[in-house]
Amino acid sequence: MKADYEEHDAILIARCMMQIKAKFDTDEGLNFIQQYYINQGLKKFGDDGKDAVDKELRQMLLRDCFTPGFVKDMTASERKKAQSAMMLLAEKQFEKTIKGRLVFRGDGTREWLSREDTASPTASQEAITTTCVIDAHEGRDVMTLGVPNAFIQTYMPDAKEGEDRIYMKITGMMVQILIDMAPEYREYVVLENGKRVIYVRVLRAIYGMLQSSLLFYNQFRSDLEAKGFVFNPYDPCVANKC
Repeated sequence: MKADYEEHDAILIARCMMQIKAKFDTDEGLNFIQQYYINQGLKKFGDDGKDAVDKELRQMLLRDCFTPGFVKDMTASERKKAQSAMMLLAEKQFEKTIKGRLVFRGDGTREWLSREDTASPTASQEAITTTCVIDAHEGRDVMTLGVPNAFIQTYMPDAKEGEDRIYMKITGMMVQILIDMAPEYREYVVLENGKRVIYVRVLRAIYGMLQSSLLFYNQFRSDLEAKGFVFNPYDPCVANKC
């Protein structure tokens, strides 16, 4: 192990710290992407927007993120707690492509979800900075990566006896798009206030659900521990493998 820092160590640490700081500086670091609801997005992006919607819904179907349900098989409480799905469209900054994202309107679930069931840990700035220092001092290789479609790779836990299952309402033009992709959904269409609705039971952690980030964290941590990583007792988002 090196006894003292060398010039290239100091430069690396300084760059890491500057990049971390930039992410908290909205003038230089973060670039907010304008998102549009499906109706607005299709008007703005045209066929590219329609392709993005189709791609997102098709992915949800292929990954079995939800399954349709008959209203008669739902409890009154499950139907009351069912939240609407939203389709958001945005132009990706660097690729200049249109991205569709199906989102569960989780804001309406705060009433019955506790903080313990939804609060996911986040790495502290101090932990990230310290890790950068250790990486530089020990000459470790460094890389960053993102988990594609992270949340929907995580299964929802089965409802315990007496608990409500989680349902989501597909509404608006998404009903027809979904039926075109999966004709078997047609028999699940119901009318509410004169508008078509499909109730689906959520099987995977969908973006927008308050518990999705914690469920993904628990799954990701379990996967890393299975590969020999040991998590730091002071920061649950830092792990080491000897």
